[in-house]
Amino acid sequence: MSVSSGERTLVDEEPQTLAIAVMGPTGTGKSTFINLVVESGLLVGSELESCTDSVNFSSPFTLDGKHVILMDTPGFDDTKTTDGDVLKMIAASLSLCQGSHLKLAGVIYMHRIVDNRMGGISSRNFRMFRQLCGDSSLSKVVIVTTMWDQIDITVGEAREAELRNKSIFFEPVVTRGAHMARHDNTHASAISIIRAILSRYDEHTQLQIQEELGDGLDIGSTKAGMELEQDIRERSTRYKADLRAVMDEIQETIRLRDEESRRELAQERERLEAMIRRLEHDSASLSSGYAEIRGRLEARVQSSTRSISLHAVPAAAQPVIAAAETESNAIFEGKIAAAFPMLGFWGRVAVMLAPFSLSWK
Repeated sequence: MSVSSGERTLVDEEPQTLAIAVMGPTGTGKSTFINLVVESGLLVGSELESCTDSVNFSSPFTLDGKHVILMDTPGFDDTKTTDGDVLKMIAASLSLCQGSHLKLAGVIYMHRIVDNRMGGISSRNFRMFRQLCGDSSLSKVVIVTTMWDQIDITVGEAREAELRNKSIFFEPVVTRGAHMARHDNTHASAISIIRAILSRYDEHTQLQIQEELGDGLDIGSTKAGMELEQDIRERSTRYKADLRAVMDEIQETIRLRDEESRRELAQERERLEAMIRRLEHDSASLSSGYAEIRGRLEARVQSSTRSISLHAVPAAAQPVIAAAETESNAIFEGKIAAAFPMLGFWGRVAVMLAPFSLSWK
């Protein structure tokens, strides 16, 4: 080990840090959960509009002697980001958690117990989640039901049993090793869930997407990428059918000289055409976008070789400073360096992650 003036170099003994990814649809309480644990100041959105349009890392903290960080991820229903970009962000971040200093301890998948059914958006999110994880790594997964304070306990328990035991919901993953837990929106509840994941940590178990990318597969050739491509094709087919129906209705309004209905249908036509264009762009840019993101991230890792003092990680460190879109990477790196004076590895990770906050729009 090389030590100078109480410092450790990045290439020597850095403490291993365990990452926990928090996933699920928009509005399930992902950012709120993380803020309860570490007070990271992550923005909290409404049930309909997401405030997480990139992968955000919480402030680092220690729990039972382990260095931990939480990853706040957008859902595959994000109001600001395409599903393809969401997949690329999550995949790139998970691939980061394969080094000697940063490992993925587990994954939390959040579901609102107040939802009386698993609709199309929730089903799509969970299908993508399944393909990211695979089957062999499900021991790393905890399915967390949230918003118990908004439902009668008897009704909630009945829904929980249905989610656990029905094959159209979570039964397939529970029988293969995933766990279910309730979150009552308290710090103690969140910490108990984190502890449960840490207690089952196995550094040799990787998610399916990590193994696939590690084997050199293109993002579009992974199980998650193929699932997304299929979903894009199916949605595009539906939108095109809807568009044809709208065009027929427009022709009818012209024949009837119903100008008000024609204007309303014209707006619907524009909406459908925009959705089709977005899906086509999403499909075309899936693989190339990931390669660019991954390449930039690798370059950051290789260039980050300076030494940074290593101090104890506080239980609730200061929030990560977010950069404005107009700031340069150099300016942002300076801010991040100031925000992370205490931890050698996390000073490095903060610099590596700087491009993410600047390039997802």
